[in-house]
Order: sequence, then C-alpha cells, then structure tokens
Amino acid sequence: MTQSTLKIKPLPHHLEQINEPLLGYWANDVWNVQECPILDKRYDWNRKLIFDKVHNLRLKNELKYYFYKGLQETRISITYAFMHYSPCLKIFTEFISRYYANLDSIIDIQKEKFLTEYRTFLVENGKSVEIVHRKKSSPWLSPTVQPSLYIRLFLQVYEFYYQLYDERDETDKDCWDVRKLNINYNNTISRYSLDFSKVPQPYRQLFKKYIKTRLVVQQSISFSTAICYLNRLSFFFTFLKGKHPKWKELNQLSSMDIEEYIEYLRHSTIKKGKYLINPDHNYVNRFLIDLKTFISYIQKFEWEEAPTKSVISLLSIEDIPKKKRAKADEIKYIPDEVWEQLVYHINQLSSDHIPIILLMEATGFRISDVLSLKIDCLVNQEDGWWIIGDQRKVSYKNHKVPISEEIANVVLAQHDLTKKRSTLDTNPKKYLFPTLKGKRMGNPISQDSIKLNLNKLANRCNIKDKDGEIYWFKNHAFRHRYGVNLINNGMNILHVQKLMAHASPEMTLVYAQIHDQTLRDEWEKARDNGAVRLDTHGEVIVADLAQQAEENGVELEWIRHNMDSIRLDHGFCVKSPKLHCDFLEQTLEPPCIKNNCRSFHVDKTFLDYYQEQISKMEADIEVYKKSGRLRSVELIEPKLKRYKELTNGLLHTGGIFGLDKTRREYVGDEREKVMQNV
Repeated sequence: MTQSTLKIKPLPHHLEQINEPLLGYWANDVWNVQECPILDKRYDWNRKLIFDKVHNLRLKNELKYYFYKGLQETRISITYAFMHYSPCLKIFTEFISRYYANLDSIIDIQKEKFLTEYRTFLVENGKSVEIVHRKKSSPWLSPTVQPSLYIRLFLQVYEFYYQLYDERDETDKDCWDVRKLNINYNNTISRYSLDFSKVPQPYRQLFKKYIKTRLVVQQSISFSTAICYLNRLSFFFTFLKGKHPKWKELNQLSSMDIEEYIEYLRHSTIKKGKYLINPDHNYVNRFLIDLKTFISYIQKFEWEEAPTKSVISLLSIEDIPKKKRAKADEIKYIPDEVWEQLVYHINQLSSDHIPIILLMEATGFRISDVLSLKIDCLVNQEDGWWIIGDQRKVSYKNHKVPISEEIANVVLAQHDLTKKRSTLDTNPKKYLFPTLKGKRMGNPISQDSIKLNLNKLANRCNIKDKDGEIYWFKNHAFRHRYGVNLINNGMNILHVQKLMAHASPEMTLVYAQIHDQTLRDEWEKARDNGAVRLDTHGEVIVADLAQQAEENGVELEWIRHNMDSIRLDHGFCVKSPKLHCDFLEQTLEPPCIKNNCRSFHVDKTFLDYYQEQISKMEADIEVYKKSGRLRSVELIEPKLKRYKELTNGLLHTGGIFGLDKTRREYVGDEREKVMQNV
C-alpha cells in the first residue's frame, strides 16, 4: 500500500501537539512579519501570512503549526515565509475554503485528485504550475522543470503531516528516513530517504526485509550502500515484473531469466545523477554482483521467497564481467597548475568553505571525514601538529596525520570561530564545520555544497586544466592529489597506504603509476627545454642530456626516475652517485660552475634562480662600490659574469643540440644503430 492510498488519521495527542504552542502571536489569523517573536532583525518591508480564509479550525491550525514549526526550527527562513510563501498561502487557502472546507485534516485530501484540481485552479487564476529552473551561477547544469512554489507548498505541508501522523515503525513504511532508524550514517550528504515505491509489487516487501536485516538489524552495510542496492536491484525487479507479471516470489527463477536480464541490462539506459547513460562494463559488473549477493543472502538464510535453484547455477562467476580497474591516467587528481589557480582565487569562496578545502588538500581525508571532524581534532605533540579523525569508509577510528603549522593555524582559527558561533542546541555533536541553521542544523556542512561552489568558482574565474578546458572539481580529487604528492615526494608506498588509511594497497599502487607518468612528463620537459653546460674551457655550450649521461656512465632511464634527487639549486648533477665528486669540498661558490664540471647540466627551469641571483649580486655590487669595498667587488664580478653567461645561454638555446626526436632518445651504439635505419 502506497503513501497516497494508506489512510492515516490524526490522533488526540497529535491535535494537542499542534494546538498547544499556538498562543499569543501564533494564535492570530494574521501574522505580521514586524511583530514576529523570533524576528532576528528589522526588515524594511511589511509582509503578512494570512490564514483567515480557512474557517475550518483544524485545517487552519494545521497550516499555522506547519509555519510555526518551520520558523522555530529554521527550516523556513523569515524571508522565505513572508516574502515567497505569503502569496502562495493566500491562493492555497482560497482553494481549500472553496473545495475542501469540511475536511478534518490536510491528509484527508486524496493527493492526486487534489493536484489535478489545484493545477486547474492555478491556471484559471493566472498562476504558474511549473517553472523552468536555470542556475545562473551554475551554467554547466542543464535547466530543470520543477513544480511551482504554489504546488510545492501543498506537497510540503502534506508530507509534513503524513510523517507526523504516521506512527508505524519506520521500516513498515515504503519510504524510510535514515534519521529515524537509529543507525550510524554519513550525515555530510543531504539525502535522508530510502524510497521503496520504485520497487514493484510483489517484490517490495521482500526487498524491504532484505535491506532492514542488513542495514538496521545486522548493520553490515552502510546507508549509502543501501541506496546503491535500491537503485540497482529495483532495476532487476522491474525487469522480472515485466517478464513474469503473475509471479509472487522468486522460487521459479532460472538461469534463462538471468541471461535475458543481462542482455536487457546491457541495452538499457541507467540514470546517473540527472543524466541517462548506457551501462558500461563496470556498471554491468556492479549490478550483477549486487544481484548475486542478494540471492546468496536469501538462500543462505532459507527465506521462503528465495529461488529454488542455487545461486551458482543461476549466476556463475563467468556471467559477471570482470571489473576494469582504473588506470593511472583515469584517476582524477588536482594537478599543480589547477591547485595554483585555485589558491590564487580561493578568497572568493565562502569563508566557511576555505578551511575545508585546505584541510582536504593537506590531510588526504575524504570529504565526509573532513566535514565530520570534531572541534577538538587538533593535537600538538613534540614532533609537531596532527589532525585526528575517523575514517568512515574503512571503519578506522582516530586516524592521525601530520600537518604543517600553517594548516594548524587554520584549524585553530576555525576552532575559535565555531566555539563562538555555536551552542549545544545548534551543534550538539561538536563538529568543527557545523551547519547552525536551516534543515541541516546540527549536522556538518553538506559535501555537495563544497563541490558546487568550487565549480562555480572555476567557471567564474576561468580555472583551466592543461588543455585549456574549464576544470571540473570533484571532492575526492583532493584526496588523490594528496596521495600523488606523497609518492612524488619519495614516500614509501607502504607508508602512503598507512597514512591514507587504504584498506588495500591497490589504490596506493595507482598513485605510484601516476608518479611514473609525472616523472615521464618532467623528463620530457627537461629534454625539450633548451639546456646548456660548460666545456673544459668554461665556455657555455648547448647541452645534450643523453650525451652527458653517456659520458658519465649513467643510464637515461636512471636519470628519468631520479630527476628530483640529482637536482641542485643551480642545475642538475648527472654524475653517478657511485662516483666521488672531486669538487664537493669547494663550497665558496657552486663548484660545478667554478671547475667547469662535465656532469653539470642546466635547463630553462633554472632561469628564475639565475635571474634572481644576478639581481642580488648587482645590488650587492652597488652597495660595495658606495662603501668602498672594492675587494668585495673584485670577488663577486667573475661569478656575476658566469651567471650572466649561463642565463644568456639558456635564453638563446633553441633546443637540445637541435637533434630530432629519434637521435635524442638513444646514446652510443644505440644511436648509431638507429641512425643507420633513418
């Protein structure tokens, strides 16, 4: 029985609950905004909520209590109630008083019949029934058609009282509110409901029983997983209802049914967010895995509705396509060039969101884990600052990661701000990033709002990727960035796995693959970036990294994987680490330059360093000349000359020896063999 057909009646204690607070201002038939008891500031407009057109006292009090409760709990703002809902309430009460004056309750109205009649009434009175919603701040989103505010007011009031009067156990209903299930759930997402009405009869009760057992009784799955099961398995039940409309259970399910379902699945369209897509290889895998899990479970516990044939004979492992693991180039992490643009524009974001983004990047915590941090999450130990928080996905309590003093100061500032702004009523669980009013009061900030505002910023400020396209932010990309940075900075892969609380090393290994790609990208930059070296006479000549590698007895592949370790302040040292550097003790000035070392290699990435040093030396020379320190001038001028020669050499190189790609990639005998075939 659906919500629209199930008869729910208000009980005496419901009427008492409604009537009791409607005293004083709230008992009036006209509410003036300027006299509202919970007014937090004075408004320069004068609006009213008018209830006097409804002569039925019970209906009138239901409408008053709806607005009273919404305003008290800040689910409805003063502005929205008196500015937006006021004209809607006027039309709504006119319609009720004309056609439904004798009802005992708003839920006595047959909803579908009411909506048909109300739409007609609205059109006759020149009011909108639906609106095309376009978000100017989010131009990448397609416009959506939504019920008008006139319609939404009725639907919201009806739903409010249906939930208030329906005292059945939550799991007996067709739509569950996770907040009433007494389970732990991810409250950083805005969705609270499990709507089973999409599961066709007669399978709905069976599926509700399955989800109740696993989600509520055993608590072996999360609320998010239950949502996934609902979306995927309802697809199977819909298929089965169409093929076998007279079935009451799954007893007769056969392998032929499963084969036809797989074919049906492959040629269907699946809703992903607001879009319809064709299921790819991994989608089919996930749908079938969930189906197999479901059948296995109800057979294991010998439910009478279970298929007679074993799950192995119905759906073998060969029937399920293997999931394709994401390749390194498919893992979306925020690259440095995007991060730098974001940091440049970050002050244009809400001050509530900035510390969240900085913490995601600095800790590698998932967005839900950052938002769930408690106000006392910061710890200062002898070895520095640490953030402590739970990792929900892997059930890891009090996970701890080190952070810099700068990030610690951000957390300290947020700690002080939250303590100042929140109370035990608005932040009972002591979150670091709480929502202090509205429908989500007492919960953390919604993770959807973070992604939405990041992408608004990207569009507004033209934050682009390396291909020149507007960058599309995903919250999880900050975690991937953290992992890639750890690997790129040389951290052991097992330490990265531990620091990121990965349940298995597979994801960490993907970061290592990204690291290899990063190294290759840097290598390509180094090869294609005009470079110079010093010959034995100290002349600046164009450099070939491949030739220098051969001269020094090192492999190009070794250089490729050790670009960071051979990088100095003023250039690269191509000498093998197995060989001793004869100039190591000469530290007065860079010995590579002073001694014309053949292992010294410098490309254009060092231009800023040399230009900065030149400016500094020229400024020093001016000071020395003014103070008469001529000996100091004599000592610094040769170094200045060498630095200028290197800088000019870098600025005027046209590439590495001007060789074509084939000749540059090989050395020694390899090059000769290749050149013979060119």
